[in-house]
Amino acid sequence: MLGLMEEYPFPRLAETVLDDHALAVSWSKGGELLAAMPSEGRTTILQSGSAQSISLPPHQGGNGTAAWHPHDRLLATYGQDRIVRLFEPPFSGPLRSFKIEERGWAERMEWNPAGTLLAVAAGRSVCVIDPTSGGTHAMFPDHKSTVSDLSWNPARDDEIAVVCDGGLRIWRVGNREPVGAFDWGGASLKVSWSPDGRWVVTGDQTPSVHIYEVATETPLHIQGFGAKAKAFAWQGSGKRLAIASGPTITVWPCTGKKGPNGAKPILLEGHRTEISVLQFLNNDGLLLSCGRDGAALLWMTHKSEQPALLLHSPHGFSTASFAPGTNHLATGDESGRVFIWNLIAQLSSLSN
Repeated sequence: MLGLMEEYPFPRLAETVLDDHALAVSWSKGGELLAAMPSEGRTTILQSGSAQSISLPPHQGGNGTAAWHPHDRLLATYGQDRIVRLFEPPFSGPLRSFKIEERGWAERMEWNPAGTLLAVAAGRSVCVIDPTSGGTHAMFPDHKSTVSDLSWNPARDDEIAVVCDGGLRIWRVGNREPVGAFDWGGASLKVSWSPDGRWVVTGDQTPSVHIYEVATETPLHIQGFGAKAKAFAWQGSGKRLAIASGPTITVWPCTGKKGPNGAKPILLEGHRTEISVLQFLNNDGLLLSCGRDGAALLWMTHKSEQPALLLHSPHGFSTASFAPGTNHLATGDESGRVFIWNLIAQLSSLSN
């Protein structure tokens, strides 16, 4: 081990208890504000070092996504009532709200990289809306089943990956047909795009993933995982891809002509149960993993296959997010407790 830590060894900069288990925690640009969304109930805005918090109205039927604008302190929330709400400081009420007319399961929403468009999943459709007017900028309907996840291309403002039964579709605003796709005969549930736009990875209904090279339209099907892939993390611009399946992490190279094709991954084992969160903290390969065993581990993937126990909670971690600009870590657990931690001292010791 790189130095086992006692339970909760760092000062808590802020904390709250949500109405339900923590669905997601996300940082505003710069890491000054944290949005903590429960599965049901009020979303809470926290500021590091402040005991005060602000509550935002819940979405009827359950919450889905809380997403900060990529450049401004503007927060969008979305849920099963198919209402998009936009908030900005002092968060006294919605700045704007829009109802998505398409019916069906409503959970996923994401800003494009420029922050000029919002993509919203509703049933079998994806609506791309103008966040200023609420007008529909594009509509991608008639997927084979309910859209389970979506992800904008970080290298483009007009291209989005969507997964459902059948696999992957890549849509471009202004085109009526997909510009990329694969159908492997099963369902894909989760999708993530590499920061350089070269790769799209999907987590599938079976214990497998597809890593799709966009330029060559080549899907690589990687099987043999012990469980479904529940979390992804990209190092740097897409140098390596970490995949969590059950309690195990595999780290795959994604450079060179072949990328992960034929490569042998690094295998990281330290959790006892399912990993819920993965995030690279820097370009050197420092990786954070949080699991439903209540452990938050740090891995120096470029030096060792042994982790450091960063935090341990009596409740399993359901979500976590690290803000690089402040070295603050937010964690949310299955009991609804959300904490903000300052990790400067520990990260400095691990870097030496």
